[in-house]
Amino acid sequence: MTSVNSPRPFDIVVLGGGPGGYAAALRGAQRGARVALVEAAALGGTCLNTGCIPTKAMLAASHLRWQSTRATEFGLSGPPLAPYGPAFMARVARTVGVLRKGVESLVKARRVELFLGRGKLVGPFALEVATVEGVVRLEAKSLILATGARPVRPGLFPWSDPRVQTSEEAAVATDLPPSVLIVGGGVIGCEFATIFSELGIPTTIVECMPRLLAGWERDVSQAVTRSLARRGVTVLTERMVAEVSCSEFAVTCLLDHGPVVEAARVIVALGRTPNTEGLGLEEAGVRVADGIIPVDAACRTNVPHIYAVGDVAEKRQFAHLAQRMGLVAADGATGFSSEDDRSVVPYGVYTHPEAASVGVTAERAEEGTRVASFPYLASGLGRACGETEGWARLVATEDGCVIGATFVGPHATELIQEAALAVRHKLKVAEIAQVIHAHPSFSEAFHEAAESWLGLPLHALK
Repeated sequence: MTSVNSPRPFDIVVLGGGPGGYAAALRGAQRGARVALVEAAALGGTCLNTGCIPTKAMLAASHLRWQSTRATEFGLSGPPLAPYGPAFMARVARTVGVLRKGVESLVKARRVELFLGRGKLVGPFALEVATVEGVVRLEAKSLILATGARPVRPGLFPWSDPRVQTSEEAAVATDLPPSVLIVGGGVIGCEFATIFSELGIPTTIVECMPRLLAGWERDVSQAVTRSLARRGVTVLTERMVAEVSCSEFAVTCLLDHGPVVEAARVIVALGRTPNTEGLGLEEAGVRVADGIIPVDAACRTNVPHIYAVGDVAEKRQFAHLAQRMGLVAADGATGFSSEDDRSVVPYGVYTHPEAASVGVTAERAEEGTRVASFPYLASGLGRACGETEGWARLVATEDGCVIGATFVGPHATELIQEAALAVRHKLKVAEIAQVIHAHPSFSEAFHEAAESWLGLPLHALK
């Protein structure tokens, strides 16, 4: 493949079109820069195409089916809904397609020049893109690296068999499996276990750690595990897959100590690794440490005009963090103040119930802090909706500064935002308590937790 004509000059070249990359490109264009965006696959990256969005579309549909099995609790009668695989997955694909077109429209409207192909740095100010027409050389005053991460694919598994998948293949499948084994009990594994079990598909999840969601607070892990068990999931902890074989009828996994598990599909969810290889980082002088590209508070690498954002620069692999980093990097590249310490990042798992957390957890709270909770069992809306599992919990210093919160229950990933605002801006518990929260609402639980922290619980005994 030969180079195409002379180099193309830009103010900013962004490598990677996921949440961090396209956000950086759009913000750079808003700031008046001439911007090029390079993407090897599809705009939106993993999040939009094979991660966050398709799995949440699957979860919305699976939860609707699961709720139909509870109809008699609400005085309703009739058979529960039944999934039809091709239609189920077709809706997921349509959802992704609409949102991807939206991103494409924004990129076009902001006059960001899009190059589809694999890019590689060929120096500190230049990048070459292998497109279908040939190699295009782009030169820029600033470069923003946003190449994301990919699923870990252990050599133990026979990846040539289409029934052995990562979460990315599972999210774009055209049908549902008759049974599934999920290897890995982290966020991705638990979300897929929720989806398949709510659809009535026999589901097993294998985790090498003593419990699911091992990085979360213990009671959060227990709540999610109980929920999965109620949905019929077989949970096998402290076990590892030792051997995998494929027959005409099933994929068989031998665990290191009992039992043998057979399933029509195996989904391997053992984490993701940053895409730092083959980018030409050495040629550009960009340093890599512990598998990621170290950056400062402005998302700058050790090369001042080269920035890195998202999964390639952060061990916390969250789309919302990548997007924030993309905006910070673009501001810096266009001469605007851009530092952000990234210390307050909410995170969640979209199981049913959902769980979300920000800041200091109760388990990691140090001396000089106090914790207060409010259970949804005492929530008026929780009772009305039949959603009484879970709680709102806040952690604050002795002088009342909110430093953390955890929600388990309906809309936890939405409700965590009030807590994130409080932690980010060092609000006091009393300030939370003074805000009138709508009634009935699940958000009242955070207000009630604040009242309890102040020693004045209203709807719960202290």
